[in-house]
Amino acid sequence: MSDQTDRFQAQPVTLRLRHSHAAGLRWGAGNPVKVLALHGWLDNAAAFAQLGPRLAAQGAEVLALDLPGHGLSDHKPAGEIYHMLDNLLWIDQVLDVLAEDYPILMGHSLGGVLSLLYASAASERLRHLVILDALGPFTSKDADMSAVLTKGLHKARQQSAPKRLYASLDEAAEDRTKGFGGLSRESALHLVARNMEPHEGGWRWRSDARLRWPSLSRMNEAQVEACLRAVNIPSLLVFGDQGFFPDEASRAGRMAHLSQATQVTVPGPHHLHMDGDLSALTQAITHYFKNEGYPCC
Repeated sequence: MSDQTDRFQAQPVTLRLRHSHAAGLRWGAGNPVKVLALHGWLDNAAAFAQLGPRLAAQGAEVLALDLPGHGLSDHKPAGEIYHMLDNLLWIDQVLDVLAEDYPILMGHSLGGVLSLLYASAASERLRHLVILDALGPFTSKDADMSAVLTKGLHKARQQSAPKRLYASLDEAAEDRTKGFGGLSRESALHLVARNMEPHEGGWRWRSDARLRWPSLSRMNEAQVEACLRAVNIPSLLVFGDQGFFPDEASRAGRMAHLSQATQVTVPGPHHLHMDGDLSALTQAITHYFKNEGYPCC
């Protein structure tokens, strides 16, 4: 990290929501451009430990929160499950607490999916979206709904297996490099440091094991397209050239439903905000902010 971004150390944040606490990290407190950042599945707020200070150095205040069951945020009570769409209610409560002072919603992967879906229903609470290597949720065909329900119920009936015990954080980080989307060891260490807890002579995951349970339902493609058409605020979508949507052909179908979207491709994998070209990504985002009239960059 450059000397310029060294000035912007992460500050821990805790928000009291209606029925839970949300934990997070903030970079650039007091800067004029307010960005609320949401991480991907099984990641946490530390996923923005490299991008956050870079944007802060350009005049943004970045507040990255751990989604429910992730990082240091509260888990759901016993007997409940994690449904993707429940996160939209959580985002709504976060914005209530923040008094709508964060007009830009930025999300990576699952966080990007949630940002698009939230904007489709409540865009009046936002001014802009920044979406990192995401373009809506996974879908299933209508005919597969029974199979989706069967798989979800089967998993929910099972007793959760004890969490794996690791001898060290380094061992946990090595395991995390093999997870969803791939990750470098250095980036995995950022996540692991926030997502592990000591337990009986070792370390185990702090995140809620129920996050891995399959969903009881999925949207179909027509529903996703309808939601994308309902996003009526300007949006920047940044894709990694080695990510899930590496070229325009792979994203054209859904992009056609976003009427106010700008798309940019930068060098990097799915976790482009951790293992990609951070300079190119920062430049793409700050250039967009500048063009949209924000006092930064």
